[in-house]
Amino acid sequence: MNRFRLWMITFCLLAPLAGLAQQTATINWLSLSEVEQLMKKSPKKVLIDIYTDWCGWCKKLDATTYKDPQVVAYINEKFYAVKFNPEKQQTITFKGTTYGMNGRTNAITPLLMGSSRGYPTTTFLDEKLEVITPVSGYQNPQMMLTILKYIGENHYKTTDWNTYINDSKKSSN
Repeated sequence: MNRFRLWMITFCLLAPLAGLAQQTATINWLSLSEVEQLMKKSPKKVLIDIYTDWCGWCKKLDATTYKDPQVVAYINEKFYAVKFNPEKQQTITFKGTTYGMNGRTNAITPLLMGSSRGYPTTTFLDEKLEVITPVSGYQNPQMMLTILKYIGENHYKTTDWNTYINDSKKSSN
């Protein structure tokens, strides 16, 4: 009986810590230069969170989607992740080219955002650091996970987005 009590006390003390560890899992955010170095040894796709300090939807993305345990785990496993504020005064060297400020935003911004003009934008790069696609706007955790799998599992190479999303909905029913 004493062993059982000891086990129960230990469980009650440690169980909340397990939950805390799961809640505090975070995305391993890197800089573009760190990603370039890591790609030489271990290529992965890249997720770039393009945000601004004043953007409410960007803050919601950080507070919800990028805190979701499934999203965090999938990003950390399949992607290198970069947070990029195009309005921050900084010089960035990427793929041998140096980018500085061009007016209010960094000159690399059009390369990463394509025709997207809103924040947040999540841009995906392949293992050769070429843009796969930018995705505009806030994505809830479920939709972000769907997008991550579409890119991370290379479905984008063989299936258009609408077909993929429709097939995903059918398989979940």
